Amino acid sequence: MSPINIPYQDLILLRKNQELTNIYDVEMRHLDVLRQYETIECHSVVYPYSRKVCANHLAFFPFEEYVKDILTQQKSAYVTIARNVHKGFGVALGLMILVLFLLYKPEDLLSVGSIVSIVGAYIMGKELWDDLERFLITLSKTWRIRYQEPYYAFQLEKHTTLTHYSSFAKQHRYGKPSLLAEKMDFIEQSNSQTVRLCFHHADLPASNENSGHIFSMHVDPSVLSDFEQEGFLFGVKLSLNRRRWGGLRQCTELFQSIHKGAYGALDDRGIWVENAVFYRKTLVYGRVKLFLTSGLMPQTKIIAQA
Repeated sequence: MSPINIPYQDLILLRKNQELTNIYDVEMRHLDVLRQYETIECHSVVYPYSRKVCANHLAFFPFEEYVKDILTQQKSAYVTIARNVHKGFGVALGLMILVLFLLYKPEDLLSVGSIVSIVGAYIMGKELWDDLERFLITLSKTWRIRYQEPYYAFQLEKHTTLTHYSSFAKQHRYGKPSLLAEKMDFIEQSNSQTVRLCFHHADLPASNENSGHIFSMHVDPSVLSDFEQEGFLFGVKLSLNRRRWGGLRQCTELFQSIHKGAYGALDDRGIWVENAVFYRKTLVYGRVKLFLTSGLMPQTKIIAQA
């Protein structure tokens, strides 16, 4: 018996376009079942094995374009997620200095020295938080409970009338509903591309096909033969999340890859196991993550290829 329950197999489909042979479409399937989770996270990475193929020969549309628009200060469907924790830490430090003045030197509260001290504490607190945050991330990297870097850099702006028209047009373009993630990030490295997506269950549309288009991978036609002959790694992480108490989330994380046409996963020792899914059960509160259990599920697939 499987140690965890996967609602369906083949949740992610990698499909090569039969007409435009340099395009691979990635789809999410069984949307009716996935709606039972509050959020569904889908992280995808592609790493070509041919040394003639680099990241700049690949393009993940539309999310790569969204990020480029943001970085060039063009209008985009997404906006940068504001990070205000450092400001809160600065305010807390400033308030602490204010309380100390109230307790021990109330007569000097409105003096120039006290005001400078309070403002200085606020500024120092903001700067100090960045170093403290990096220290916590590095320190807890191998612990069961970890303070993590933020997964997502961008969030979807509120839906507008034009957004609805765009979604309508995309459905006709791809032949099925197009899924826009609530949060996302796009990472380009020298030899790989990664897109991180977080979908809210309310944003998964009802569809007769019960599936939706996530993104398209375009391969430069000049290196397509090398890309396909040498093979590539297409890796997927799915996280199926339920909200419990307050902001606590219970997460089931599933990992699987297509490696030169074979399905499998790396175990916790980094050893490739064919026809298996690696799973983790975690609890997440904000950026604090507790790792509960992990293991392999043999003869299981969360990815399909067509």
